Amino acid sequence: MEHVEKEMTSEESLRIITEMIQTAKSGIKDNGFFYLLWGWLVFIACVSQYFFLYVVYNQYNWLAWAILMPLGGVVSTLYGIRLGRKEKVKTYLDQFMSYVLIAFLMSLFTVLFYTARTNNPALGYPLIMMVYGAWLFISGGALKFKPLVIGGCINWVLALISMFLDFQWQLVMLALAVLLGYIIPGHLLKANHKEQ
Repeated sequence: MEHVEKEMTSEESLRIITEMIQTAKSGIKDNGFFYLLWGWLVFIACVSQYFFLYVVYNQYNWLAWAILMPLGGVVSTLYGIRLGRKEKVKTYLDQFMSYVLIAFLMSLFTVLFYTARTNNPALGYPLIMMVYGAWLFISGGALKFKPLVIGGCINWVLALISMFLDFQWQLVMLALAVLLGYIIPGHLLKANHKEQ
């Protein structure tokens, strides 16, 4: 059997390029969901812990974390599975972002494990903000979305400041870090996608 190569017309090339751009744009929209989900969950957990720890002096101040983080994991997993089923083409950007996500999660779990092992949460929050900053900075650069890059830089600055603060104020800094690094850029990302 003879192999015949067919040259693409300019219209076919343009159609393929347009489809690739649309695929990349839909990936950006999906990432917006995760920034908003985790931004709001961490923000609510920080505010709840602060309220229960310093306003009502409740010993179960950590409960919001214990409820919201596993819930976020389940929602993220289900949403990710749904996206995987819809995905027709996996772009280079998608592959790159999956490696960045794995590196982020491994770093985050290492910090969380270290914090639990030392039984000193004041050590953990600055490190968590540092890891968040790296994730946001790299993601923003890969997506060419400046608000995420800026959010990453803000997280690094707040991590440095938090190293000199008591735990009470570290909670406030972490809430501020996710507000400025995840929530606001996530809403901008979502709005940017709607305009396109």
